[in-house]
Amino acid sequence: MRPWMNKSLSFGILGLFLIALGGALCFLWPTVFHQILQKELALSPTSKSFEIWKDTSKLPPMILKIYLFNWTNPHELYVRKPHFTQLGPYSFREVRQKDNIKFHHENKTVSYFQRRYWYFDAEHTNGSLSDIVTNLDPVVASAVHKIRYWEAEWQNSLSILLTTTGRRVHNSKTVNEMLFAGYSDNLLTMSKMMPVDDVPTYDRFGWLYMKNGSIEMDGHLNMETGEEDISQLGILRKWNYKDRTRYFKSPCNDIEGSAGEFWPPNRTKDDISIFSVDICRPIIYEYEGTVSYLGIEAYRYTLDKKTLGNDTRRRFPHEQVKFFEPTTTTEDFFAAEHSAEMGFTTTTESASDERSSEKSSDDYPDDNPDIINMGHCYCNGECTPLGLVNTTSCRYGAPVFISLPHFYKSDPVLLDQVDGMSPNDKDHSFSITLEPTTGIPLEVAARLQINLLLHPSKHVSLYRDVPKIYMPMFWFDLKVQVNEEMASNLKKLLALPIVMLSTGIAMIVVGICLIGIIAFLYLKKKRRTSLRTAAPEKTVDEPSEKKSEVLYMDKTGSNEESNVRSDRRLYAKLY
Repeated sequence: MRPWMNKSLSFGILGLFLIALGGALCFLWPTVFHQILQKELALSPTSKSFEIWKDTSKLPPMILKIYLFNWTNPHELYVRKPHFTQLGPYSFREVRQKDNIKFHHENKTVSYFQRRYWYFDAEHTNGSLSDIVTNLDPVVASAVHKIRYWEAEWQNSLSILLTTTGRRVHNSKTVNEMLFAGYSDNLLTMSKMMPVDDVPTYDRFGWLYMKNGSIEMDGHLNMETGEEDISQLGILRKWNYKDRTRYFKSPCNDIEGSAGEFWPPNRTKDDISIFSVDICRPIIYEYEGTVSYLGIEAYRYTLDKKTLGNDTRRRFPHEQVKFFEPTTTTEDFFAAEHSAEMGFTTTTESASDERSSEKSSDDYPDDNPDIINMGHCYCNGECTPLGLVNTTSCRYGAPVFISLPHFYKSDPVLLDQVDGMSPNDKDHSFSITLEPTTGIPLEVAARLQINLLLHPSKHVSLYRDVPKIYMPMFWFDLKVQVNEEMASNLKKLLALPIVMLSTGIAMIVVGICLIGIIAFLYLKKKRRTSLRTAAPEKTVDEPSEKKSEVLYMDKTGSNEESNVRSDRRLYAKLY
């Protein structure tokens, strides 16, 4: 084979290879990209995400800001609305670490305990931990609420104890005592002698007492690693070794939702959920809109009506619904309207109209036996106004209710009961911003408010004539954001599909050009060969053209004198 033919064949094979490889990249890039995500995002001892997940100290610092409400007019409780001023923020740097990590490859899950550490950040704090804050006494309020259905003798005993010890509806403590250091209380000591099981084991009260660095705060968690199916990444399977809780009735006692740190890729605009170990139930976040964060398009999800309004409806197969406990049916929950019981301005008719509008928007009729309003499962027998989440069963029976800060997105009646609230979306919304392709959280703004229910008691004299008010205690703001470096790396990852597609198209174009050039040169050479074959070959001795010489001759006699002019015509002759 001639050298020219060897080169042409090589370039032709190269062109075909480029076309095949380019076509494969164009058509198979989703599969390749999925495999890359599977490898990079799935949690394993060797993955990039493992070390960050194991110890968040390597991430940009997470700052927990706590704002406490100071009750300025506690002595005017019976004549004026409680007025509150906001103290803080009191800032703490938060670090999360995982302990006792164990991977279960047989079911693709990982088990662990989580420790949370808080380090006081004086630089970003407005005030000091020695500031005095006055508010509703949490221990007394919890005790009165806990025994509200007990025999009158027990309630009278509590009333005498509170009176003889000079207890008041409110108390004043330092910020440190209210949060981490705690303070001793005789009622806590006596509660251990009461004939009940669900009592706190603490010897002091503080909202975060004994939780700094404790593995018992979040309990034992079992989460999907996404090792085999990346769509299951981060989903919580068991909490404290069980897949159901004891705090709510079926079907609302299932452990479901994300553990809050990982999200599966390829997000949609559907709702997302997190199982919160702090309130012992899933929290639903609703899609709000598409936003841009550091140049990256992302989906923003917020805490809204489905969680704050006890209105999360779900369809179950009829054969499954009939085994649910009767108290979770829609009819039973609608029979007890909290607004009517509390004497709020919302009437039963308006509540019914509101349910009708919710029904039409969700397209879930109330009389459908397969439809369960999941939100009403969490009412604990008493559904609250819009904006409150009842966590009583998860907090030793204490009347603790969660809301957004300053009662944002809440029923106006909650704002009317107190003074000093100024809710707004910028400072008081709870949002999660996810990059939809990878599911990586770009920004998490976790903001919640802790409230205590103050309500009258027939037998406890201290609480006999108090108004029924949800008293704001404090709220926190924990914001986690990716920095510019992490955003830049994420942009490179997101650009990979475009790079793969562009590279595939470029390979196809180059391959086609190579084959086209080879085909053109081959045809040109073949044409030259054809022309040479059609023309006869010429010898050296034979002239290429037959030459002739023209000689003009006079056909008259030669004997005439040459100097005589003649008019005769000359005739040509060829030689």
